[in-house]
Amino acid sequence: MIIDAHAHIWYPPSFSLEEFLKWAARLGIDRLCVSKLPSLRPSSISSFSKANRDVAEAMKAHPEAILGYCYVNPAYGERAVEEFRRCLEEYGMLGLKLYTDCHCLDPRVSPLIELAVGFNAPILIHTAHMQRRYIEEALPFHRNPPTVSNSEEVAELARRHPKATIIMAHIGGGGDWEWAVKAARNASNLMVDTSGSGVDLGMIELAVREVGAERVVFGTDNCLSSGIGKIRGAELSERDRRLILGENMLRIIERRGLP
Repeated sequence: MIIDAHAHIWYPPSFSLEEFLKWAARLGIDRLCVSKLPSLRPSSISSFSKANRDVAEAMKAHPEAILGYCYVNPAYGERAVEEFRRCLEEYGMLGLKLYTDCHCLDPRVSPLIELAVGFNAPILIHTAHMQRRYIEEALPFHRNPPTVSNSEEVAELARRHPKATIIMAHIGGGGDWEWAVKAARNASNLMVDTSGSGVDLGMIELAVREVGAERVVFGTDNCLSSGIGKIRGAELSERDRRLILGENMLRIIERRGLP
């Protein structure tokens, strides 16, 4: 089984879920773990609640293919926690998606992490693979607000919450992926996903070398063909390729108690 750990559903007419699933199937991707981000951010309670309902509907329509991440803005405190709990208990979602509404080390993020721990739910965090001093300089091009979390900061979050399963998003999403992967080395509960449009030679092999194949998960961030291609084309053992393409994520799904 091939499981995409990092994908999104978007808004029509530029996005069709049926077409997206068709192309994923043609590339051999069996399941997709998706979130939906509100079009305006920082997101409001109404916007992220509506986005989560849309994900729940997609899960219901395609239970064999779609698993959902709950998306919330941690700035709303207990209201965000309540929404995450609803997504876990009522919608049967897999885990939590955090974007740039709050920095990952903001104290308001911790209650969400602890709730995820209680449900054995993974946390997927959007990450900018740039050292902090460069993030604001790159704002016009990369659109990274000061609240974006970099690789070292996500690793620190993982160390502060050792029982959490945290996935650092898109090592192929731009920036210094070698620095990003090495930042994850000493946080054993931190995994890295392979998504992003970057297809640099040696990126996947370095991730396996530095953190181990057991901590690398396949993701596309909706770049389906290049996403699967960089795993197929990497110089990996067949065991490591199987772990990355599906077995690692399947273990996380089973630990969450989902079929």
